[in-house]
Amino acid sequence: MIQAPSNNELFFLKWQQRKVSKSQVWEELQHQGWSADDISATWKDYAEYRLDKRNTLGWTLMGVGGFLGLISCVLTILDAVPGMRGFLMYGLTSIAVAIALYGCYLVMESPNDEDA
Repeated sequence: MIQAPSNNELFFLKWQQRKVSKSQVWEELQHQGWSADDISATWKDYAEYRLDKRNTLGWTLMGVGGFLGLISCVLTILDAVPGMRGFLMYGLTSIAVAIALYGCYLVMESPNDEDA
């Protein structure tokens, strides 16, 4: 069964697409009659939502990079296509490491724009 997204998740998706700042969200929700406590709680939930999305992408990229590296290693060891040995050993491995490291960056480095 597919769950319908909550009202806040719809706000979050819209805000993420527009790349709004905290002040823009504050003004938008004040115009809708929200209290200051509700706005603060919603912004905190939005920051957590963005961090969760970032972490999910990071872990996915680390997995893809690791898998690509494994494939590169196995194909290099098997030497199935001798003419592509250099590409498999250096090119594909470099791509896999770059993808995995970018995933690590997304997971390990926290964005400082949460309070902006």
